[in-house]
Amino acid sequence: MSVTALIVEYNPFHNGHQYHLNQSKKITQNDDLIVIMSGNFTQRGEAALLDKWARTEQALNCGADLVLELPLTYNIRSAEYFAYYSVLSLAKSNLVDSIVFGSEAGDIEILTAVAEALVKESSEFKKELQQHLANGVDFPTARRKALLSCYQNNSELKKYNKNRIKRILKAPNNILGIEYLKAIYRLNSTIKAHTIKRVGTDYHSQEVNENYASASLIRNLINSRTQAEALTAANKLMPAGSWEILKKEMEKGRFVKKDYKTKILSKTVDQLRRYRAQDLKKFKGIQNGLENRFVEKAAASFKADLFLDSLKSKNLTESRIKRKLLQVYFGLDAEKINLAENNAPHYLRVLGLKKDKEYLLSRLQQKSEVEIIINPAAKINKINLNAQDPLVLSLSFDLLASDLYALLYQNSDHSSAQRDFYQKFIKI
Repeated sequence: MSVTALIVEYNPFHNGHQYHLNQSKKITQNDDLIVIMSGNFTQRGEAALLDKWARTEQALNCGADLVLELPLTYNIRSAEYFAYYSVLSLAKSNLVDSIVFGSEAGDIEILTAVAEALVKESSEFKKELQQHLANGVDFPTARRKALLSCYQNNSELKKYNKNRIKRILKAPNNILGIEYLKAIYRLNSTIKAHTIKRVGTDYHSQEVNENYASASLIRNLINSRTQAEALTAANKLMPAGSWEILKKEMEKGRFVKKDYKTKILSKTVDQLRRYRAQDLKKFKGIQNGLENRFVEKAAASFKADLFLDSLKSKNLTESRIKRKLLQVYFGLDAEKINLAENNAPHYLRVLGLKKDKEYLLSRLQQKSEVEIIINPAAKINKINLNAQDPLVLSLSFDLLASDLYALLYQNSDHSSAQRDFYQKFIKI
């Protein structure tokens, strides 16, 4: 039995995602397709437009057969960790034989060559990387410069043009795809990777190309126009099965607009003002002076629209800042992350399933090396953020993410906690 997997966020599901899904089935010639998806918060450190259940419905309506949730403890991390634990989870399922990702390059050979070079890390590469980091360059830029300085010493990379490699390492979907390939290589996994060239517009583009637009543009439409205008504009950019879910959720007020950032930032600043700089070192990656910067900026006059900009620096990207702030917001410190990572993953959480694909779930339950969770209430009866069992701890953070996300809905009637305990398993 051959199964294709996609690693996704669907924030929200648009025509480009539909193309990716359809082409993935076509090039792998697999009829069964599962997705592993970010929960209510994305890898870029932001709350998703729609919650994980609505996005599960969108995915199932548009061709996915089974939807898994990537735990929060792996999700609000760097691209490397996000990719690694996504691929590891799929490998542990023992169900997936191929993954397909979109990329600006659309060329699996050069992406694989770059990935393997980054995994092997020649001594020259390491030296160049450390030099650039010491000069205050952010990690993605330092890595790109280091590889470009020594690529000709790599038997696979030297056949490619330097400018092409440079372009590869600057494009966001290429970068994420390279991380998937690195994970497969490090795990010595038998999963076969494929890539398709991204169609339509760039990842951050605010333009429409025919009926293709970025998820970012769709979110901006919803944030900048009346509800009726936004839905009308989004209609041609999304498959009907996805747009109908968006319409339903927006009419209920069960969606999150960008004003949520003020709520989260103000609560996080509230917490930061309770910390001493040295206390912040318990969070992964908040060190080497960053802890002082966080405390200093949190102590200043707080204006949400300027706070993120005030934290940015030459070697600190906005996405990294947002992930660190979310880790503080959730109380997800290094000790808890390390515990959650111990012999990870500990479970695969199933969010939804196609009615005619029950056999996929049965196969997953039979073959998976880790526990399959459909109803969290069958495993835990309350959130325990101090649990020493890594499964309970990781699952507790998933449930906390849902509870805090509910406070961000436009309609506060939907702000109740513990939805993970009573939400019915989605079957379409």
